Amino acid sequence: MPIVDGLTSTKMIRSYEKLHTNIYSARAAMNGRVPIIAVSASLLEKSRQDYIDAGFDAWILKPISFLRLKELMAAIVETKIREKCLYEPGQWEKGGWFHIGQKSSMAANTRPSGAPPQSAPSKNAQNAAHSDDPMAGDEQGEVPDEQARLLRAQEMENGKHVHYEADSEPSSRLPSAGGT
Repeated sequence: MPIVDGLTSTKMIRSYEKLHTNIYSARAAMNGRVPIIAVSASLLEKSRQDYIDAGFDAWILKPISFLRLKELMAAIVETKIREKCLYEPGQWEKGGWFHIGQKSSMAANTRPSGAPPQSAPSKNAQNAAHSDDPMAGDEQGEVPDEQARLLRAQEMENGKHVHYEADSEPSSRLPSAGGT
């Protein structure tokens, strides 16, 4: 995000909720606050408590499994689905919910970290922020190592075997049409 990162924006939303009451839709009210799902290729399991403290309710890693996203969204209103999607150690790549039941905005740590919301964005990031192109800032055909690992895990889960070749750079190329 070009102006603030996900943690900062979540803290801003939770802070707003602390100051304003009776703002929730019926579905959000069922959760006690607006449900927020963290979406990124770089969410780390070891930082799980930081995400919970900031006020995230769930997470999903890129590349997004839309079947899993559908489950996470259904879990907003279906307790039994949420129970199935609850965090399990070692299953981080699947994405899931951090908690069962209602959470209050008051539980979120909304204090600013003191760090700038975006520190020294690269020229590429600055150009992408001013572009209408949804792929702006991404190098054509390159996939970061962590994203390549998650792609392989998702493909294995779907019964496909895809080979991602590593570059000399810390990234991987998309599989070729002949990849298996």
